[in-house]
Amino acid sequence: MAKKGMNIRYKSRKRERNKYKPELDNNNPVKNFLMTLLSVLLFLGLFGLMILGMKKLGVFERGYTKPEKEETKISYEYIPIGTVFNRTEKEYYVIFDDYSKSYTKDAYIDTRINNSDDTVYKVDMSISENAKYKGETPNKKATKVSELSINDVTLIKIVNGKISTYLAGTKEIEDYLNK
Repeated sequence: MAKKGMNIRYKSRKRERNKYKPELDNNNPVKNFLMTLLSVLLFLGLFGLMILGMKKLGVFERGYTKPEKEETKISYEYIPIGTVFNRTEKEYYVIFDDYSKSYTKDAYIDTRINNSDDTVYKVDMSISENAKYKGETPNKKATKVSELSINDVTLIKIVNGKISTYLAGTKEIEDYLNK
């Protein structure tokens, strides 16, 4: 006699494992092509949207602009200012002027220097490498290039690597050359 309200439990069946093994159907090439094409288009669309979003955020804006370098010019008429004190001659003249203009305001000085027998070097102060040595007041006691300060047409006589004569201004140079 069975008791009332008694729950009968039945033993559950063992579940069967790994019985579902789907087979891949490679027989339909059109379906495979369309699935591949759809996948590639979806990937490219997501990639494009990601790039547009990054562009809106400003990721691709330029923060640093590399400065443009001027083309280096080799001149056999002018010397670089860095070589003023280390020439091979014991005594020579160096004239500093802005030679960027087609005419020179100091034609008399140039003619006079070119006709002399002394060794004369020219430094073009219009070149960007030499422009950093332009200054308000001339330094007549400079012993190295970093101490030079040129403010106008200047003629320097260098003896044994040291400044012996420093003439600044057109009038002063003309008076010196007329002696």
